[in-house]
Amino acid sequence: MRITTPSAAALAATAIAALGALPPGSARAQGPRGGAAPTPPVVTGDPARRDIDVPEGVPNISGSWAPQTFFRTIRPADGSATPFLPWAKDFFLERSAAEAKGQPLFDPNANCLPSGVPRVLPTPYPYDIVQTPDVIIIGIEVMHSFRIIHMDNKPMPADFKPSYLGYSRGRWEGDVLIIETTGLNGYTQVDEEGRPKSSAMKVTERLVKLAPDLLEDTYTLDDPRTYKHPWTARAVYKWDPTRRFNEYVCEENNRNKPDASGKLRHR
Repeated sequence: MRITTPSAAALAATAIAALGALPPGSARAQGPRGGAAPTPPVVTGDPARRDIDVPEGVPNISGSWAPQTFFRTIRPADGSATPFLPWAKDFFLERSAAEAKGQPLFDPNANCLPSGVPRVLPTPYPYDIVQTPDVIIIGIEVMHSFRIIHMDNKPMPADFKPSYLGYSRGRWEGDVLIIETTGLNGYTQVDEEGRPKSSAMKVTERLVKLAPDLLEDTYTLDDPRTYKHPWTARAVYKWDPTRRFNEYVCEENNRNKPDASGKLRHR
């Protein structure tokens, strides 16, 4: 059963209000008779989140965003071939052949481990962004995961342990949000089709509003252990203030996990 739950930003605003940082009800403007004020046109993000202190002079990207460009294959946006190193190409072809036989090799995501970066970027599941001057939180419905984008310009801590989502640093260059993610582990693939990655991968994203309700993420993968040169892919999200996260239980009715024989239970 899928249960509709409050968004990450709504919960955050409630928590802040409870601590006294916000007056109750300040998350939404009130009309002249105490009812909710009319929703303004979409210009700078989710109007229900005006309690979030967005830095002056940068776009407001807060709110719920629905993906528009989900692909199980992440390919270079310029149409060129994936620039595999020899071992990476062999790895990919072996996985493709096994899947064609109905005997797919181990996939962390199909076994309910996090998708990781960059695989989570063209997700078919919604994003929920909470934007502040010091940190940007990107909630992702799939497996209830979230990314923390540090906006304080500090380097990754020396004792940071490699993880699925890595360590992300962000900065604004005009109206473009640059996110650099390092500290990734090598346990996940780049995409559902099985392109590999190593722990040396660095992912650089450029988020920009193409329109008031359209967010583009152009991301470059730089992994000298796996690919001949950096390459760039693209994802697009549409602003959807009505979208709220549903419950996501990967282990329930998982049709992507092979059984003991290595064959998929459902095809």
